[in-house]
Amino acid sequence: MEKYLQHMRIKIAAEADQIVQAVSESQNKRYPIMRKLIHVLDPGRTKMVLMFADTLIMEESERVEVLKEWGKNTGTKLANYDIISLDMMLREMPKYRNTLGAVLRHEAIELNLSASEMYNLITVLDQLLNDALYFFSMPFVQHEQERLKLSQILISELSVPIVSINDQTAILPLVGTVDHDRSLILHERVLHNASEMHLENLIIDLSGLQTTDTFVAQQLFYLFDGLSLLGIQPIVSGISPAIAQTLVQLGLSFGRIKSFATLKQALAYIEK
Repeated sequence: MEKYLQHMRIKIAAEADQIVQAVSESQNKRYPIMRKLIHVLDPGRTKMVLMFADTLIMEESERVEVLKEWGKNTGTKLANYDIISLDMMLREMPKYRNTLGAVLRHEAIELNLSASEMYNLITVLDQLLNDALYFFSMPFVQHEQERLKLSQILISELSVPIVSINDQTAILPLVGTVDHDRSLILHERVLHNASEMHLENLIIDLSGLQTTDTFVAQQLFYLFDGLSLLGIQPIVSGISPAIAQTLVQLGLSFGRIKSFATLKQALAYIEK
């Protein structure tokens, strides 16, 4: 088996340029945008095919380490190119499986290998390509997770905007729902920004709030208390009949906090 693997290694290495050319043409046809990185991708493809050839004759443990290191470095490099997606690269791997498999099949016929010997060769190739695909994909997945996390942070920050009215007063419009993650940002961002703005009054407008339950009310009370400790007067506007009814049903009351049905009424109160 070892001598056959060595033979396949030599043949694959000899045909590396033709294999890369076939894969490159196919991918560029499917994804024309990849032509912009052909100077990066094609040398990387050639290096990868030669690596596949070399790892054919390695012991499994050594082969896994080589593929792991290659996948980490190459995957990380390509993941940082915004025009390259994991989908594009996943579409590419079957082409190597087909072209390399064709080389093995042709050479197996030339060497008059048995079905069992051919099966063993294909098994090694399949395992090699499966490991390569796994280790190559991981940096893409991590990159996407980091981008998603950053996007969520940015969206969360935008979800608690403080709009300044004048030097003493600002408005915090709450739109949508208030969940656990948003409540944490609500407390941290609002208290920090309100303090830095040296506000005297902060109007919390609830007219865009979708739901009001015990959790939401509790988070609002925490925010009111935090603002009060900072010497900032919290004022609530946008109390709709539905919100008022919910608060009554929950047995909750804003108590000492000034509350108004509309933002216009809240602003009029401050002007007085």
